[in-house]
Amino acid sequence: MDLGHDITDSEVDEVVELYDRYEEEHGGFCDELKGGHLSTSLLDTIHAAYEKTQEGRSLFSIREALFKGVDLCPVCGIDPPTELDHHLPQSEFKPLSIHTRNLVPMCHLCNHTKLAGFDEDGAGFLHPYYDLIPNIDFVKATVTIDGAALVTSFAIDLAAALPAGFADRLRDQMVELDLDSRYQKEVNTYITSHAAALHLTFRSSGQEGVRKLLQLQANYETKAFHRNHWRPVLLRALKKFDAFTAGGFTNVLTIPDDVIDDLDDEDEADAG
Repeated sequence: MDLGHDITDSEVDEVVELYDRYEEEHGGFCDELKGGHLSTSLLDTIHAAYEKTQEGRSLFSIREALFKGVDLCPVCGIDPPTELDHHLPQSEFKPLSIHTRNLVPMCHLCNHTKLAGFDEDGAGFLHPYYDLIPNIDFVKATVTIDGAALVTSFAIDLAAALPAGFADRLRDQMVELDLDSRYQKEVNTYITSHAAALHLTFRSSGQEGVRKLLQLQANYETKAFHRNHWRPVLLRALKKFDAFTAGGFTNVLTIPDDVIDDLDDEDEADAG
């Protein structure tokens, strides 16, 4: 390391021991992880080393490896990750500044809204690497139709069979990151992309066909993302919403008459 600090073998062992302790604590708060027993020079050097993870610098391989294969922010599932979040903030936990298990790819909005993102009582954000969640539904969507508008809301199901404390922490995380509002802004654009398929299916197979289409898309998006990503959660809620599947979606997802007429003409031409 630089900044005038020549690290010794014993100091290397001490840092590795801290990393091992981090693993034991599953990324949870532990005062020892602040490295109070390490020299100020060593702490400052490790802390400064994080800047070398930027593109073109000597530790860029760390950032590159962490972003590989991560297409969407693991917290919101909306935007691609562009920044690395320190699960335990580097300002207080300097020895963990370049520990890969403390670095989580996130989008700009989640990272900057999260800020410190930890709680000394263990009630902070769930750790994407350690806090394993059962393969069950725990995000729920509520949908209604108000005139020509599809009204949605998202929430954590506090009755879901999650590990102790997880439901409350996920609820607080959703509130702090304003995920309900952010998901709502995505819904109209997303559901509009399915307008033609919904209209065609309803014309040919009625309500049951619409239900099957929504379930098929939900199954696909569950595999593409995960079962509690906002998209499959929304699709499953819409499938159960009779007012939507029985044709109410046509008031929300209107298709101009000339487009339908063109479709009829194409169908007749194909039949001929």
